[in-house]
Amino acid sequence: MKATRWPASVLIALALALTLVVAQELPEPPPEGQPKKKEGSLQPRPDNDPKTELWVAGLGAARARTLSTEPGVLMGHVLSPDGERFYYYRELPASDAAPRGNRYALFTVGAEKAETKVADTGADATPPIFLEDGRILFTTRRYDLNEDGLLDENDDATLMVGNRDGGNLRNVATLQPGETPLAVWKQDREVLLNCADDEDANGWITSLNLVRGDRTRLVRAFNVELVLDDGRLLVESLVAPEPDKGKPVRFNPWNPGQQPEDKEEQELQPTLLDATVHSIYDPEQKTTVKLYAGGGRSRFVVSAEGSFFGHQEPSEPEESNQYRGNWGPETVSKQLSELLIVDDPQHHDTRSPSARYDYQALGWIPERGLLVIEQGNLGSRLLLFDRALKAHRLAEFELNACGFIASRDGLTIGWLEVEDTDKNGYLEPWKDHSRVNLIRIE
Repeated sequence: MKATRWPASVLIALALALTLVVAQELPEPPPEGQPKKKEGSLQPRPDNDPKTELWVAGLGAARARTLSTEPGVLMGHVLSPDGERFYYYRELPASDAAPRGNRYALFTVGAEKAETKVADTGADATPPIFLEDGRILFTTRRYDLNEDGLLDENDDATLMVGNRDGGNLRNVATLQPGETPLAVWKQDREVLLNCADDEDANGWITSLNLVRGDRTRLVRAFNVELVLDDGRLLVESLVAPEPDKGKPVRFNPWNPGQQPEDKEEQELQPTLLDATVHSIYDPEQKTTVKLYAGGGRSRFVVSAEGSFFGHQEPSEPEESNQYRGNWGPETVSKQLSELLIVDDPQHHDTRSPSARYDYQALGWIPERGLLVIEQGNLGSRLLLFDRALKAHRLAEFELNACGFIASRDGLTIGWLEVEDTDKNGYLEPWKDHSRVNLIRIE
């Protein structure tokens, strides 16, 4: 067969075309010294973080410090932003005086002082909110305003403000039924409230002006997770699953009197057990942009360096054939939560170094990385995920450690050490005695 001879102009054109195709398929290398973008990520993330590795290697042993508290059950515990003081509630002894009901008091304790009572709060144990000027906001329910003979959550709450030791207390506003304070906003001039709704589990996020007392309804949502530096809000909403025509109509506890008659055209309402959607609400533009929607429950804890960090239910539960009931094989997961990193609605990633553990995001250490608690059957570990998302072990805890929280700078970690007070073989923080512990990362 005679070989085909191509003109030189055709060969040059084919070579140029092939060069263009190869150039389009091969990504451009990043500038020298610049971190690369990881798969599934928008933000540049380096392959390693040598500065943080050196910092971790130079840390001393983290020694736990037990604070001076009286024996008892501690509830609703929080750590002040500077990490100097712990706040928590105790249930007071039952009173024979009417009205009956649970009575609580807010206490505080620091590293150098014994615990002190901040205020009696009646039937309310909502964690306090911290203001930048050193004061705190908290709620009380001390009067039977609905005259039903009980002092409980059905009575109206009073929003109080005072010093962090309980001094100079004053009444800020009377909260309406179903209103719960979530966070401060606009340089502490307003407080954001969750306002319950009879027809939707999400309710409304409302802004209460601390000076004028007027309310402004902002956005329908269940929770405010973060107040961003530019004044926007990261809000959490509950979302109902898509209706399944093959299953019975799900009862809606939020509106029991208005259940749909046509099961095939049923529009489900969200409940507290449904998955969550996270959105960013811009109060200036009055717009809501969806940030992330996983397949189950998820929660964001901190925003840093252009990303949002939190934890969620495992995205890929495993099926176990060890148990089969009337409904087929039981679907179980080896872990309760995994780490969640979201850069924007199109870019997110998860981290779970071991499927045998449960991971909870705590906070962020500036220029270092994300603080994480790794919980297992034999105890817990404090980890630091550096900016390359590599895990470094900082401290270890016994099995009876729970309720971990971090200060704003992430350098102080607090938790409860629970005792098996009733000797039933279980550690139950809601009824067993606890002690407050702190460690400082230095």
